[in-house]
Amino acid sequence: MAKAKISAYEQERLENIKQNRELLLSLNLVGISDSVYPLGSEPAGQRRIVNKAKRSANSRAEKDDNDDDDGAWGGGGSSGRKSRSMCGMEVPARRSKRLRGESAEPTTEIEERVVETGDISELLLGAESHFATEVISQAIKVEGHYRGWVEQGVMERLGIQGNATEAWESEGGGKFSFKDPLGTGKKISKKSVPTGQSVAKFVASKLLKKNPNAFFYRHTEPGIEQWTGDWTEEERLVFLRIAKDHGCGDKWGLFSTHIPHRVGYQCSNYYRQYVIPQGWIIDDNYRMDSSGHAVYVGKHKRGGM
Repeated sequence: MAKAKISAYEQERLENIKQNRELLLSLNLVGISDSVYPLGSEPAGQRRIVNKAKRSANSRAEKDDNDDDDGAWGGGGSSGRKSRSMCGMEVPARRSKRLRGESAEPTTEIEERVVETGDISELLLGAESHFATEVISQAIKVEGHYRGWVEQGVMERLGIQGNATEAWESEGGGKFSFKDPLGTGKKISKKSVPTGQSVAKFVASKLLKKNPNAFFYRHTEPGIEQWTGDWTEEERLVFLRIAKDHGCGDKWGLFSTHIPHRVGYQCSNYYRQYVIPQGWIIDDNYRMDSSGHAVYVGKHKRGGM
């Protein structure tokens, strides 16, 4: 009887099994895998899971290669963070003691306090502990406040007054509150809001000259396109220059007038997600968690103008 020839599909399946086994070996999980599914007997669902893990590992490896850039584009670059090397391994091995049948490490006093109080601040690191000395020495230090006003050219083109008080009073004044941001004493009817636009963006659109901070938090200068996506190197340098000259950390609408194609909430997000984690600016209102994310620990304030 002639020996059955392996189909192309079966040949590809066996090759995938081989590659998956190599991946499991790199993760120190092959013993666990074999105890559940002998080689070549994994069900289709398990094969899909392992293939996804392989693709994820490859993706992480590619990202690590790209992180050698200077970080000017928002997502890449080294932050100078003090970290423990994994000796060049692309995918760290799982170290769970539960899987090895060992007892977990006892909780520390700090961990017990965090569980009891819900306050994670003791688990966070300040900039001096998180970043390398060289990064600290080159960083811009701020106090979390923007001390400037609308960019001079924008102010002149749009006829905006020279400070917040004059701007508010020259456009009708009134008592500011978050329930009545226009200062008219009237509630805003949702029926007056255009379809597809949020109430917040609609209200902000009415405050160009009266409350520029609110307007520019959600809108660019009239006639100027809003950009989305990665920040350019030029934008990054402008951001840092304005922060150095005028401070930053609040009043993001006003701050954004110096960066033509960005609005206030984009500047705020960029600050929290990239500028602080990279160590370009040090703001004591933020601490760093073990994953390198910035966590706000300052006082929560609400400022209208």
